[in-house]
Formats: sequence, structure tokens, C-alpha cells
Amino acid sequence: MIAGRPMPIHRSWLRTLAWALAALALFAGAAFLGYSHEYLIAGFMAIFAVGAVAVAGSGSYLSECPVCGTQLRGLLGLTRCPQCLRYGQVTEGAYYELQPDYVNKAALLAFPLREGREMPALCCACGAPAARAENLRIIRLEFAFDLDVPHCGLHTHGADLDSEPVAGKGRNKALAPVLKVKSYAFYQACLKANYPANDRRAMTTHA
Repeated sequence: MIAGRPMPIHRSWLRTLAWALAALALFAGAAFLGYSHEYLIAGFMAIFAVGAVAVAGSGSYLSECPVCGTQLRGLLGLTRCPQCLRYGQVTEGAYYELQPDYVNKAALLAFPLREGREMPALCCACGAPAARAENLRIIRLEFAFDLDVPHCGLHTHGADLDSEPVAGKGRNKALAPVLKVKSYAFYQACLKANYPANDRRAMTTHA
């Protein structure tokens, strides 16, 4: 389920310490509330504390994108490179790009949509040749549109339309549309169809 050359991972001890202190504070707060018989709030705080411990364990790792060399932070689960938009994950102690045949159980591979929105003739759920399309709709304050997303004859609901904050500074960030899919083969085909210059730049970097 992994591809490309492995990239070593390094721990950011400053980020680890910050998350560990946050987890400790939450655990202390949960213990105090439990002693005060505020069991419901204490339970929620304990859950958040466990999450902080998990982030401190793997979310504080640093590495480089195996495709374009961009430094990546917080390697928790599937990670998208902000430069070349390729996805990867930590496997067997190193960071790899996903295999082209990788299929996620849920539609989480978020592809940033441009105006053209060209869809490859592959199933967004499994990467097989597409036989039909499912219509998706998204409505936000910033945009609203429909999109026909290719599927094979065996799969349904392989994609979802969503939005994510545009990269940049400031609290009130604008939202941009993304297409979330299951198949990395479909995702890569979308990159080549909609970001050809991006794809060429990535290949040139590691030629």
C-alpha cells in the first residue's frame, strides 16, 4: 500500500512537549471535575486528553514530501503536501507517497477544485474505468455548483463535495471547494488533468 522512495521522519520535540502539556492539563482538569461530581464534562475532557496524547505521539513528526521535497509537519494519518498536492502516510517508520491503487474506506482524499473541474474517466471509488456519473451539489456563501463525478458500475457514493480554508494568514480565511474521493488513482488523474504544470514541476524536481 506504499509507493516511491521512503523519507525519514523526525520528531519535533517542541510540538511534542506542547501537546503533552495540553494533555496533562486536560487530565488534571478532568480529575478535578470528577472529584466535583461533574462527570459528563470530566468525561469529555478525558476524551480530548487522550486525543492530545495521540497527536503528541504521531502528530509531532516532521518529514519531506517524497515527490517534491517540501517539508511536512504533523504526519497524523493521511497527509497532503501543500506544494504538489500528493498524499502520503507514515508506514514502517518512514514516510511514503500512497500507492496508485490505494483506496480509502471513506472519501477523505481532498482534491482542490479549480474552475475547469475536469474529471478523469475513472471511478472515484476504486480507480476502475468509469461507466456512469453521480451528481453532487455544494452550497456555501462563497460558491455553489453541481459536479458530475465518475463511478464504475459496481460502486456508489465514492465522493463528496466539501470546502476547506484557503492557505494564508488571518482568522477569517476564505473557503475553497474540494472534492473528497476514495481512490488515489482517481485523485492522481485529477491532478494531471487540472494541475498539469504542478505535475511537471514535481517530476522535474526528482528527475
